[in-house]
Amino acid sequence: MKDNYDLITTSQAIFDVVKRGNLIEETRVQYEIKCVGTEIETSQIGYDTVKYKFTITKIDLLTDKKKSHDFVRRYTHFLWLQNELQNKLIGRIIPSLPEKQTGYDKDKRKLEFVYFMQKILSHKKFQSVDCIERFFSEELKEYEAFQQYIDNMRESQSVINKVINTGLSFMNMFQRVYNYNNVQIFPRIPDDLDKQFDEYRKEFELNKLNTEIITLDLQKIVQKLQTQTRSLSSSFDIFMNECQGTEEFNMLKIIIKIYESYEIKLRQKYIYRMEASIKDYDQAIKLINLYKDLKDQINKDSQLINNQNYKSQIDELQQQIRINKEKVDQLNLNFNDDIKIFRQQQSWCLNDVQQYFQIDLKECYDSIKSQKTAEHV
Repeated sequence: MKDNYDLITTSQAIFDVVKRGNLIEETRVQYEIKCVGTEIETSQIGYDTVKYKFTITKIDLLTDKKKSHDFVRRYTHFLWLQNELQNKLIGRIIPSLPEKQTGYDKDKRKLEFVYFMQKILSHKKFQSVDCIERFFSEELKEYEAFQQYIDNMRESQSVINKVINTGLSFMNMFQRVYNYNNVQIFPRIPDDLDKQFDEYRKEFELNKLNTEIITLDLQKIVQKLQTQTRSLSSSFDIFMNECQGTEEFNMLKIIIKIYESYEIKLRQKYIYRMEASIKDYDQAIKLINLYKDLKDQINKDSQLINNQNYKSQIDELQQQIRINKEKVDQLNLNFNDDIKIFRQQQSWCLNDVQQYFQIDLKECYDSIKSQKTAEHV
């Protein structure tokens, strides 16, 4: 057993990312989310539906009054909420969700859902949006009630929203694609806003890279705990019949449990959050790409209007240009309005790593050392 615990060597990378997180104003209301259980329901055709039960607590920070209620949701409910926010709040940086897949870690997924909801609820501009109010409402806390609400919403939605709800990416926002093969399209000259968005891209790509480096370092440290657990467990199995009941054997059992518990704790408390943070950078970069694509589309359509071959489509082109200009304006306004809180949310996770990871890791090794010391007393 080594006396010194592993040190994180990426403190400079953490500082480089955290220093970009501007301070935001204090809030009076705070929300806490906890996953309190899961239920797996198997259909007649053998398809499993995993339902997650959460508790949401609203805290008034001035009066310290708390109000809580439970609610049950599944993966498609979260996907519905994310799509609704992306469609209603164009340009807002919507938190990421885990990818839809058949084989997954249910414990990891429920934590990813918690991170998603925490970021949503910590954003003041999101809290008054109707889809969020309905998602967290006590009135629709039961699984069946919320599912019925979504079904009713889908029936009344427009054709465009129905297409989006089938799972198509929110990036598909252009009304129509024209054939440009027989038209010479001159490239668009970037303006000051383009340059600003390019700076955002550079910042987020660098921050994402630094966050990936930090996450890799944490994974290596936690992997050592996992390796040690497996090694001790193998020894435990080998000597179980011969040494069972002895003080050394009981101590080994306790040490294995300590390793196991801290390996899980560190993975859930830090690594899963860091991985979600990396995906959030991808969400922001997608919006930057969308901003550029929309302006490029406007440039192309504007040139088509002056082409004799497209005289019959001028009205349609003008309408498309108008719609895309509205989207560009909304994206620019909302994205720039979101930058402060996005940076702050990203830095919260890194601050926790910087302040508490080594403390938790040292606590693990100290617990093991105390067990060894107690044996020799």
